[in-house]
Amino acid sequence: MQILASKKIVLISMITTVCMFILVMFIANPIIDTKNGIDVILLQLIFDKHKAIELVSHWDVAVFNKWIITDYLYALSYTVFFVSLLSWLIKVKGISKTNRYHFFMYIAMLAGLLDWVENSLELWFLYDMHAFSATLFWVHSFVASIKWLCLPIMIFGIVKLYRVKNA
Repeated sequence: MQILASKKIVLISMITTVCMFILVMFIANPIIDTKNGIDVILLQLIFDKHKAIELVSHWDVAVFNKWIITDYLYALSYTVFFVSLLSWLIKVKGISKTNRYHFFMYIAMLAGLLDWVENSLELWFLYDMHAFSATLFWVHSFVASIKWLCLPIMIFGIVKLYRVKNA
């Protein structure tokens, strides 16, 4: 983690994450759902396979397949950003030997991993929606929900580390 604990890596990964956020949320997702992009996020949290099929019925699966790479890259970029920011804060505060703060870095890594699992399950689901297991679709939404829950935990960790007095 020491290699990521530099201001330069934090800045580069932050810029990359912001760019990927804009690309995914304002370009890719609206292209995929042919609306405002919200349906792509709703797919993650819908839990019901039949409602999901109805939601994506107007999508062009080939377009989804073409643009899904942006979501994989976005997950990678925000993971690197959060891990580097948390690592840098731990280094700057002089608390590298205090393992309790490393938990937040693991949460950031978990979020990225869960995002990749979610994306992969969506690819599989869209490959053959009717044959896809309803239980597995529920698992997909559960994974996505846990991913989304990681965000406030990471933000809490950043705030908590920021407020720590230098050692």
